[in-house]
Amino acid sequence: MTTNAGPDPADNPDRPQEPSTSEASSPGSAVTAAGEARDDAAPPRRGRFTRSSSFYALKQYPDFRYLWVGNFLTVGAQWIQVLTIGWLVLHLTDGNAFLTGTVVGIRTFPVLLIGPWAGVLADRIDRRKMVMVTQGCMAVAACGFAMLVILTDLDARPVTGPLQWWHAFVYMGIAGVAHSIIQPVRQAMVANTVPRNDLASALALTGIAHPSMRITGPALGGLLIVTLGYKWNFLLEAIAYLGIVLLMIPVRLRYREEVRRRSESALRSMAEGLAYVAKEPRILQLIVMSLIPNFVFSPLAFLLPVFTTEVLHRGAGSGGLLAAAIGGGGIIAAIIVSSIGYIVRKGMATALGMVGGCVFVLFFAQSHWFLASMLLLGGLGFCQYVFRVGNSTLLATITPDALRGRVMSIYFLDNGFTPLATLLISVFVHFWTPTGAFTVIGAVVVVLAALQLVFFRQVRQLE
Repeated sequence: MTTNAGPDPADNPDRPQEPSTSEASSPGSAVTAAGEARDDAAPPRRGRFTRSSSFYALKQYPDFRYLWVGNFLTVGAQWIQVLTIGWLVLHLTDGNAFLTGTVVGIRTFPVLLIGPWAGVLADRIDRRKMVMVTQGCMAVAACGFAMLVILTDLDARPVTGPLQWWHAFVYMGIAGVAHSIIQPVRQAMVANTVPRNDLASALALTGIAHPSMRITGPALGGLLIVTLGYKWNFLLEAIAYLGIVLLMIPVRLRYREEVRRRSESALRSMAEGLAYVAKEPRILQLIVMSLIPNFVFSPLAFLLPVFTTEVLHRGAGSGGLLAAAIGGGGIIAAIIVSSIGYIVRKGMATALGMVGGCVFVLFFAQSHWFLASMLLLGGLGFCQYVFRVGNSTLLATITPDALRGRVMSIYFLDNGFTPLATLLISVFVHFWTPTGAFTVIGAVVVVLAALQLVFFRQVRQLE
């Protein structure tokens, strides 16, 4: 979740973004004679949506519309992958909680090694082409893994065929490499497809993909596992990746600053991004706040198959509904935020969303009833959406476009620690119980989130 939108936007609130020289003369490009993107360059047309509408950006900016639809396909494919691979390894290993938790978590490990360099690359080359090439490679990998599943008799005891549990780890490692490349790039592209004064609306719309696909992806994935088996999920995943490639073909990044030739080395460029984050306390605090979701919220989602079978004594269909409940809470939050806003300052709402999510994790650990578990996970999804979208929107108003790829790659670095967190929690669960493990973890993160709420004063005051 994944939904995570990352830091996106302009040098300062008063400085408009500049599109690249190659894009400045393209038809429909909102550019002044001086080569600067104008916030008012795309006048509202008569129609259903006005600029105050949350869906105005979808109607007015076709490049963002393609990107928005592609984001749904990306997140949907990811959730189908996460759900299916967890249950598949659980099946192949006869219920091994350790391997089940780590196979999903391993997907985020490459972020630590590749993420920062992908951010440097994203500030130097065509971001759109990076997404197209990476997603095309993932389509090939998904088809290859689907063939292994098709050629294996998963109903036999023991399982017969070429598929082994370690193949799932290899496949998720490949997926992790692709994910670490496109995650910061795709988020940077949001600010390149709309003018600055429509950026907050665009980010809110982009954030809807995670909770909605968190419902659709796991629910569809669980249904396909129960009715048709595992193979169709990976074929569907491959089709989604191909769809993203096709959607990116007509996209033009009209609001990207001109990419100037850089004489400095890639290492120096990375150091520049690190120095910017270190000297900007607001960005640094927002990045620190994002640690808890990737150390606790994501491992909880990855270990839902174990919790579903050992605590609730249910199967894959129920596990899909539990994962979907998190998305349901996120959709409710998206509707509220899109219609009436955050009510309080975005910074305060972001901090409260973090505290609330931790409280729901603690309560979920105590639940042994399926309905109560669904409601508590829905509350977690609500708070998680408020935090993630608020966090990314605040970052979007601070970060300059010239540094956007690097700052976002730093922002997403904590994703790389998710496998370690999942590994440690999986060991905790394996030697104790899911209830006991998440009770202790939930209590710890509630205290940490409360401390952030108290001491991160600069974040609380952000509008």
